[in-house]
Amino acid sequence: MKKLYIFAAALVFGQVAFAQKIDRSQKPKPGPAPVIKIGDPVIYKMSNGITVLVVEDHKLPKITASYSIDAGPVTEGSKAGVMTIMGSMLGEGTTSKTKAQFDEAVDMLGANVGLSASGGSVSALTRYFDRAFALFAEGLQHPAFPLPSFEKLKSQNLTGLKSNERNAKAISSRVVNALNYGSDHPYGEFVSEQSLNALTLDDVKAAYKKYITPSRGYLTFVGDIKPEAAKALAQKAFGDWKGSQLSLPQLKKVNNPAKTEINIVDVPNAVQSEITVTNLIDLPMSSPDYFPVLLANQILGGGAEARLFMNLREKHGFTYGAYSSAGAGRFQTTFNASASVRNEKADSAVVEFLKEIEGMRKNKVSAEELQNAKNLYNGSFALGLENPARIAGFASSILINGLPKDFYRTYLQKINAVTAEDVQRVANKYFNHDNTRVVIVGKRDQFDANLKRLGLKVQAYDKFAVPVADTRQP
Repeated sequence: MKKLYIFAAALVFGQVAFAQKIDRSQKPKPGPAPVIKIGDPVIYKMSNGITVLVVEDHKLPKITASYSIDAGPVTEGSKAGVMTIMGSMLGEGTTSKTKAQFDEAVDMLGANVGLSASGGSVSALTRYFDRAFALFAEGLQHPAFPLPSFEKLKSQNLTGLKSNERNAKAISSRVVNALNYGSDHPYGEFVSEQSLNALTLDDVKAAYKKYITPSRGYLTFVGDIKPEAAKALAQKAFGDWKGSQLSLPQLKKVNNPAKTEINIVDVPNAVQSEITVTNLIDLPMSSPDYFPVLLANQILGGGAEARLFMNLREKHGFTYGAYSSAGAGRFQTTFNASASVRNEKADSAVVEFLKEIEGMRKNKVSAEELQNAKNLYNGSFALGLENPARIAGFASSILINGLPKDFYRTYLQKINAVTAEDVQRVANKYFNHDNTRVVIVGKRDQFDANLKRLGLKVQAYDKFAVPVADTRQP
């Protein structure tokens, strides 16, 4: 017994001695990126064009279904606002139920039903789901389009526009897109009082007929349901549905400015200036640049630890927060770096924005910055997998974007394979410096004089992205 005690004590002492040799001043090296095990959803194709995806999850007695229509960017032109009103009117009753009757039927089931111009969703406990799904299908396929509801929604949208007439943030959102793409582009056009006033109920019905259709539709079931049951429900509710055939639009390619320019919209009542440094990019999700861009953006402006935030807020106190974003997909999109800045510091903030963007382009990021960005994606991706709906989203994303089947299974491997050289390369390719657009929407009197010292071309615009004569230019 004594020998056994001595042996155990020696073992413990050896373990302590071994532990004491660990250099805790050094961070442990990250392990290899795990291969994510993601099950494939069951996929059916209906004869009318709807793709049905089913992800089983029997942990809770609840089912959610969503329907989305892959119509691509919709050009509304002189009817700008029609899609928004049409989507809202889908919730204003059906041909057999008034809005009050429809809402009561949904409430009696303890369900949630939402409809929009791109589809909608329904969720309910398993025992009530069949009836809730039938209501969802009815709302989507048989809207009533009552004239009083159209007039009410049109009035509400007009009121919303008027309430934002002097809102710098709302103006900036409109103008940035219009200047980037052009006001005749589906991503650059915007709703105006003129376009809303011109809308009729027939316009709404025509938009519904064209865009609410089984063509290019994705119906996703997630939850306590078997694939066979989901298929039967889909066939019963949508099997006889007919509609127009959709095809993705072919959009013209838009160019960035030849040289960096500053576009100003004067809003005299603005307390802060809305600053956006922006350029157009082409970044399909299938591109080898996709994962390096994710990390480059995270390091530049992805959060409170990123360079823009640490510079403009923590170092200079110009703003409550500064961020960046980089879009991706099948169509031309944007890289944006933005902040709401004190008017009198707008010129200084522009300098710091351009400085941080140029820093990403000229110098490799540090190993610590890169690893921190990877860690964030590793953690958020893993947490996201706890939601079964993400699995269905992955599947539809693969189909829509033409991605390899293992795109999300190897997601973390691709993230963790990105090097500092990759980040610098994509920063030069996608984060423009010498041919970018700086849009400032704010009280011009407080930053105009200092802004001219930057030596950049300055062009003034009105609140609807129309150039205006600039009498302040020397």
